[in-house]
Amino acid sequence: MYNIIQFAQTHAHNYKTEKSIFNIITGKKSHQTFFDACSQQLLSLYHSMPNLKYQSFERYLNQFNDQHNSYQNIVNHPRHTFDSLTNTFKAIQLLTQTLSNTQHKVYQFVPITQHSTVHQQVKFVYKEIISNQLQEQFVAELTTLFQSILNKNNTIYIHYYLQGFEESMYTRQQISLIEDIPQEHLFELEFTDLVTLMYEIEHESNYPLLNKLIVLPSLLNKTEQTYLGLQNGVNFEQLAAQQNVKPNTIDDHILELFIKGYISNYEDYLTHSTYTDFMTYYISHRSERLRNYKEIFPDLSYFELKLIIVGIERGEINVAT
Repeated sequence: MYNIIQFAQTHAHNYKTEKSIFNIITGKKSHQTFFDACSQQLLSLYHSMPNLKYQSFERYLNQFNDQHNSYQNIVNHPRHTFDSLTNTFKAIQLLTQTLSNTQHKVYQFVPITQHSTVHQQVKFVYKEIISNQLQEQFVAELTTLFQSILNKNNTIYIHYYLQGFEESMYTRQQISLIEDIPQEHLFELEFTDLVTLMYEIEHESNYPLLNKLIVLPSLLNKTEQTYLGLQNGVNFEQLAAQQNVKPNTIDDHILELFIKGYISNYEDYLTHSTYTDFMTYYISHRSERLRNYKEIFPDLSYFELKLIIVGIERGEINVAT
């Protein structure tokens, strides 16, 4: 936990307040926090510590600043929130549990999670596996995945959380005792495993089944309405009128959809020819305030500036050098 907080502090832009960092870690549901997390390469830390109190947060920061402690670096994923990482792993856990039990003709068991989206995702992939007799392929993909995590991190801990027929998973406390690692540090090591896992299964060609288990972050209610409207061909003005909000609010919804991976058609929203100049400029001036970018590139709207930043930080817009 200590290392995650220090990673967030050291990677945040200099002008960002400690409160904004705290909002990212605890998962404040605001479009500004979504953008702050994405633009500072802190997206996978978003909502990683929802129960953290501000006093504890400040104590960790002061401890680091007073003692000038060195800290273990944390790996981060630019395209997935902490919830996405954990829910994707829950999907892997649930599918493993289901296939293991049904292989032994056990069809009634307590599922490892009750998360409805995870259940829907697993149900879809399970049907594909059963229909096409892909059980061995799933085992092979899972084996390759965990071996790859071990190779990349030199250690692996999330395998302790798999569960199957007559095989219960371990608790973090048990793993802490087995591995002789404090639970807080174990949480950080598990976080590293989850980030590595997500990087791996994003490669659909290597993991055609596991890739289908990726669970995207949930959307705010109004953003979900906007997403459904876009899928039905409703334009910005109509969306704003339907929700009785200003067009700028719809802009925020669109940005959330890009940040959380629901859409990636950047070219449909970037119409000015000068955006390529801003892309080049941004690569060398990543830590400036938005208003500075606006002063230099007045033809671009704040929405377009933010969208370009999101695309670059997510690795979905490539800048020619």
